[in-house]
Amino acid sequence: MNARIAFLWGLAGMLGLWAGFPNGLAQLPPLALLFPLALFRLGAASPGAGAAFRRGWLCGMASALAVMYWVARPVHVVGGLPWPLAGACALLVSAGLGLAGGVFAWAAYRLRGRPPVRRACLLGIAWYLLEHVCALVFSFPWFPLAAALAAWPVCIQPAAVLGAYAVSGLYAMLILLLADCRGSRAARGAAMLLAAVLLLPAAWRLHAHPAEALPQGPDTAAVLFVEGNIDQNRKWDPAFQLQTVDTYLALTRQGLAAMPGERPLVIWPETAMPFHFQSHPLHTPRILEFAAQQQTPMLIGAPGYARRPGQPRADIFNRAFLISPQGQITGFYDKQYLVPFGEYLPAWLDIDVLRPLLQGVGIYSRGTDSSPLHAGELALGMLICYEAIFPELAAEAVTAGANVLADISNDGWFGATAAPVQHLYLAALRAVEQGRWLLRGTNTGISAVCDAYGRIVTKGRRDTAEAVPARVRMLSDTTVFHALGPWMPLLAICLFLLLAALPAGRERPTL
Repeated sequence: MNARIAFLWGLAGMLGLWAGFPNGLAQLPPLALLFPLALFRLGAASPGAGAAFRRGWLCGMASALAVMYWVARPVHVVGGLPWPLAGACALLVSAGLGLAGGVFAWAAYRLRGRPPVRRACLLGIAWYLLEHVCALVFSFPWFPLAAALAAWPVCIQPAAVLGAYAVSGLYAMLILLLADCRGSRAARGAAMLLAAVLLLPAAWRLHAHPAEALPQGPDTAAVLFVEGNIDQNRKWDPAFQLQTVDTYLALTRQGLAAMPGERPLVIWPETAMPFHFQSHPLHTPRILEFAAQQQTPMLIGAPGYARRPGQPRADIFNRAFLISPQGQITGFYDKQYLVPFGEYLPAWLDIDVLRPLLQGVGIYSRGTDSSPLHAGELALGMLICYEAIFPELAAEAVTAGANVLADISNDGWFGATAAPVQHLYLAALRAVEQGRWLLRGTNTGISAVCDAYGRIVTKGRRDTAEAVPARVRMLSDTTVFHALGPWMPLLAICLFLLLAALPAGRERPTL
C-alpha cells in the first residue's frame, strides 16, 4: 500500500467515525464501521509492524479528534486558555485515545496470514479488549462503536447479554467479514450468520416491547426535569446565586402546575445549586421549604462537604442531594469518577495556568458509595455527568438494588457542539446493559428518559429554560450482562488465545 492509498484509507476511517457519531450535521451510524475497516486495511497492507502501528495511530488520533473536537471548547471558554493551547489539549487527548487504533492496526498486520473468518474473529475480540482497556487506562471511553450505533436501538440490543464493548467488537468483526465476502465463501456465510444473530433477535425484542412515552401502572412514577439553562461562566459568581435559585424555583413551580394530581420526583441537574447546599443560610432553607410546601421529593445537584477528624480542611464532593416531601435532606450520592481538569487536576499538572478549569469550588474528592437513593418506590441508581459512560458504575448501582438509573449532568461545558447528543447515546447504552430505565437531567439539555431498550421516549430541548414532565417504569429483573459482565474480559482473553493457537486450516487467507 503506497502513501496515497494509506492516506485515503485513513481519511475514510476518520470521516466514517465522524459521520457515524452525532456531529451536528447528519448522522448515519453504520458509517462508523469504516473506522475499524480502515485500521484493518492500514495495518494488514503495511510493510512492517512499526509502520502498521504508526498508520493506525495517526488514523485513530485523527478520528478521535473528529469526534471529540469539542474538548477544546471548555478549555478555552471555561478555562480561559487561548484557542491554540485549547486546541493542543484536544489534540493531546486524541493522541492518547488514538493509541488503540495503532494497536489494532498492528494486530491486523500480525494476523494478516490467518484465514479470513478466524482473522475477523480474532480482531473482533481484540477490538472489544481495546475498548475495555482504554476505559480503564484513560478513564474516558467516549467513542466506542456501540455509542454511534445507539442512535438505532435495534443495533445495540445484544448489549443486554454481552455489553456495549462486546457489541462494538461484534460489529467490527462483521465489517471485516463483509470486506472478505468476495474472496471467501466462509467469510460470506459467517457474515450472514453474524448479521442475523445481531439483528433478528433484537428486532423481535423491540417489537415485543413497544416504546412507552408515558408508561402507566403501579410500577411507574412521575418525574419533572428542570433545566435552568444557566451560563457556565456565570453560575459560580456569588452575586448570581439568588437569580439561579429563583430561576429553578419558578420553573419547578410552573412544571408542577402543569401536572395536577401528581407528586413527581423533581430533578435539578449536576451542580444546579452553585453553593454548599448543606449549610447555606439563605438559599437552602428556601428550597427545603419549597419541597415541603409542594409535598414532592426533589433530587438536587450541588457541592457537598464532609469534615474528617484531624484535617484542617473539609473534603468537597460533587453531590446529588435527595430531599423528602417533608422538606428534609434524606440522602446523598457523591460522584466517584471525576473529570480530569474539570473537577480535579492530576498532581503532575497542578499548576496555576490550568486552575481556572476547575468548576469554581476547588478540587473535588471522590465518593465511594453506590447505594441507591430512595424516593418512595423509586430506588435511584445515581450517576453524575460522565459517570454514565462507565458500565461498571451502573452495574454496581443495580447490584445495590436500583430499579431506575438517574444521571444528572451539566452539559453547559459543551455549548452548541455535538457532545450533548453523544453523551445521551452513551448513557443509553447503560440502560440496555442493565435493563433499567434511565432518567437524565441536565442544565442546558439534553434532558431525557431512556427506556430499558435504549429508546429515547422523552426528550427536552437544548439551551432552553424549561420544565419537562415525564414518567418512568421501575424494573427489578437483571440482564444476562449484569451477571456476565465481570467475567467478560477473562472470557475474551481465553477465546482469543484459543483461536490464535488453532492450526491454520485449509482456507487460503485473503486481504
